[in-house]
Parts: sequence; structure tokens; C-alpha cells
Amino acid sequence: MKQLFTAKMSKPAVPIALILLFAGFLTLSFSIPFISPFAIAIAGFISLYILFGKTGITYTFSKPKKLVSTYFLGLLGAFIFAGVGIFITTMLLGSSPNSNPVAEGMTLFGLLRTIPMLLGEELITIVLLLIITNLLGGTRKALAIGIIVSTLIFGFLHLPTYDWNFAQVIFIIAAARIPFTLASLRSDSLYTGLFIHITYDWIGFIILIISHH
Repeated sequence: MKQLFTAKMSKPAVPIALILLFAGFLTLSFSIPFISPFAIAIAGFISLYILFGKTGITYTFSKPKKLVSTYFLGLLGAFIFAGVGIFITTMLLGSSPNSNPVAEGMTLFGLLRTIPMLLGEELITIVLLLIITNLLGGTRKALAIGIIVSTLIFGFLHLPTYDWNFAQVIFIIAAARIPFTLASLRSDSLYTGLFIHITYDWIGFIILIISHH
């Protein structure tokens, strides 16, 4: 995946990719029947293809390196970052986090439905990261800017879900996102961030399912 930071990218395709990703997000947000769970993932795949060709998809979904260690480090990091974010949000800023409506009434079957949506979230974040880093020259500074901007956008996309609680989406949602991205970069594959993201969300969902029975 890191090869795409300096690979030839179709600059005319950048605005098209951004429009596609936004359209996928809107499709999910308005719960359009049948396609909504897959909308962002589909937009992400198409965006990778029009930006980098087949190599965009191949490199992004390459075989992960250091998968096991990166997975556990990333998962632990996500919970630590989220925990610190909860402390900042509640204790320092005095803001009460809102619940995720998707979690309400979640079932074991419903967990499977979240997989394409979480894949879409990984793709929209990584595609944005690739675009920003590539446009800025693929340097370490460009990568740092790409991580910050893509992470913040990821958080802001959750504003409607969490009743426009800016503190929550920045310090909890976006903060927990950082280890997902870093894990994908360390393993050089989107798969690792996806596996961590699924595990992280499912742990919370399963706890809610059990507590409601």
C-alpha cells in the first residue's frame, strides 16, 4: 500500500473519487434499500481503480506483514486512545458521549451486516490518505498531514450518528481511528486495519447484546 504514496496517480480522477466517496456516504446515511451497506465500499474500490488502476486495489489489499503483532498492538491502541478520549470528553470538557443508534437493537445477525460498512469506512479513510499523501509528494510530512486530515474527516462523518457532538467525534471516534490507520501502514495492507476495526466495534456491540438479555 505504501507504494501508492509515490505511484503515478490520475490527478483528474481525484475530484471524481471524492464525489464517489461522498455519494457512497450519502447512500449509507439515507439507508437506501439493499445498496446502502455496500455503498462506501463500492465507491472506495472504484476510486482506487480510477486513481491508480489495478495496482491501487492490489497494493491496498496486499498480504499483511507482521499481522499478528500489529493486530494486537492496534486493537490495544484503539481502546487506549478511546479511553483517553472519553476522559478528555467527559472529565475535562464536560460533554456526555451519545450512544450509537446502530448499536441499539443490534443482533448477532446484524453484526454480519456491519462488515461491508466497516470495510467502506476503512476504504474512505485510506483513499483520502492516499490522495493527500500522493498529492503532497509522498514524504513523511505529507503522510503525517494525510493521517491527520483523513482521521478528522472520518470523525466528522460520524457527526450525524452522534448527534453532532464534536468533542465525541474528535476525541473518541477519530482518536480510536488512528491505530487502525497506523496498523494498516505498519502491515502495508488495509486488511489489518479492517480486522482491528471489526473486532473493536464488535466487542462493543456484543457487550450491548449480552447486557440487553
